Amino acid sequence: MSEDQTPSALRAWRLSAYDGLRRRRPDRFANPPGAAYEIVCDPGAQAQVAGQSAEWNRARGVPEQYADIGVVYQDPFIALIRDAVRFRSGGLGAYIRSLPADDTVTAGAAVLAVHGGKVILIRHFRHASRGWHWEIPRGFGTAGEDREATARREVSEELGAKVLALVALGHVSFEGGVPGDLPQVFWAEVTEPRQLEAEEGIDEMIAVTPAGLDEMIAAGQIDDAFTLAAVSLARARGLITWR
Repeated sequence: MSEDQTPSALRAWRLSAYDGLRRRRPDRFANPPGAAYEIVCDPGAQAQVAGQSAEWNRARGVPEQYADIGVVYQDPFIALIRDAVRFRSGGLGAYIRSLPADDTVTAGAAVLAVHGGKVILIRHFRHASRGWHWEIPRGFGTAGEDREATARREVSEELGAKVLALVALGHVSFEGGVPGDLPQVFWAEVTEPRQLEAEEGIDEMIAVTPAGLDEMIAAGQIDDAFTLAAVSLARARGLITWR
């Protein structure tokens, strides 16, 4: 997109990119029976929603382009899209969400890595929160890589360890997920960790007993959703003796 592109041309591009996503990922635009918010793809309805939002923006000094329907942002990993929706009342509105930017990126995997009966946690700086979090290894998937391969790669990259045994625990769904696919959570027995991926914001690694992990959770020291989900799923599967 060039800097001198007109607002109408930009709006057309956003809708064209949106239609391209719909063709490639129709599952992400489905309206299941009883859906509380129906995605509306009729151009007239989309224009109506955009117009209503633009009016709201004008009254508050917000750029009108923020009201557009379609792909409103895209980078190598995600596409941020603004859908026109119809509520159960019949009224129209908009919701914003993210999807993978293309078919080469998947939501990836998170791994509850265990060595010698202890859970390995990394202290990771997250840009979104502008703070540090105790977490399990996780990351996006890449082209041609299944979730198990992603899990093994993340353990290697972030812990410098190899996976000896791997068990799929389930998927994690969270509102506003980035990207829109459901990440898969794994339990893994790993070799002794040997390195940190400092470039990605990891500055510390600890090995905690199951009891120590519970203490950290109870004290509010662990707030990462993937880590909490993995602990819950592993507990339910009986993969770790927690007490």
